[in-house]
Amino acid sequence: MVEERPLTVGFITGLVPVVLANVLGWLWFPENPDWQDFALLSICMVVCFSNYLNEYLQFYPLQYSKFAPEGGVPARLGWFLIYFTPAVVYAATWYKLGAPSSSYDLLVLGLYVAHFCKRCFETTFVHKYSKDCLLVTVIEIALFYSLGAIVTAYNCHVMTGDRRFNFLDDTVRVRVGIAIYCFGQLTNLYHHYILANLRSPGSFRYVVPTGGLFGLVVCPQYLGELLSWLGFAIVSYAYGAYLCYVPMIVYLCARAHHTHRWYSTKFDNYPGAETRKVWPYLY
Repeated sequence: MVEERPLTVGFITGLVPVVLANVLGWLWFPENPDWQDFALLSICMVVCFSNYLNEYLQFYPLQYSKFAPEGGVPARLGWFLIYFTPAVVYAATWYKLGAPSSSYDLLVLGLYVAHFCKRCFETTFVHKYSKDCLLVTVIEIALFYSLGAIVTAYNCHVMTGDRRFNFLDDTVRVRVGIAIYCFGQLTNLYHHYILANLRSPGSFRYVVPTGGLFGLVVCPQYLGELLSWLGFAIVSYAYGAYLCYVPMIVYLCARAHHTHRWYSTKFDNYPGAETRKVWPYLY
């Protein structure tokens, strides 16, 4: 059995690309930050700490999937609303901010909305659900993503000012960011497809996932999710996008940690005991 590693290892591993992006000059942060910048940093830290307390230490974890009782909202509807809401919130925020239409603004808008449209597609056509959602969970997750949508939209389209008109000049950064974003989306989609086809028709019994990257990590779909947000942040160049990526590291690494524990307790000779949780070979 591989050595158990603390959440800090997963968090630091996720931060390494952010540090590297800063070294390469792929992260914009104002030279003279004002109260808005400090407010965004404060929100990021609060959400990170909240995710640590609630998802890792389990003070008040979000209840869905295998960790939740039967709910009262049809699962397909509930998850569609969860992902549709932040897409609408981001687009509405962009519109209220004057609907800026530079190449940068439209690219960032498109990538952000495309992420959640892809999740709506998966909810409708890919995922198979064994239980309905809790209404409170639908509201909590939709609000969580919507907060991120507002923060990201405001930072990318307003706080960057006229500087953003030059943010696409570094074609290497943009191409690398789009490549990471697309790879993350495909990784996430592929492993969601594997998870959706584990059970035989009509069965609601949990099965240990195999195939793809499941031999390396317990939750490769989370790896894909994190890579998507990282790629988006690199393309956007704005620090607000990185501030939305960072809390996701804590959240998804913590969820993967408890998924790993759940499989270990539910299945004898669980093969995943020899794998990491999110980051291959590291955490």
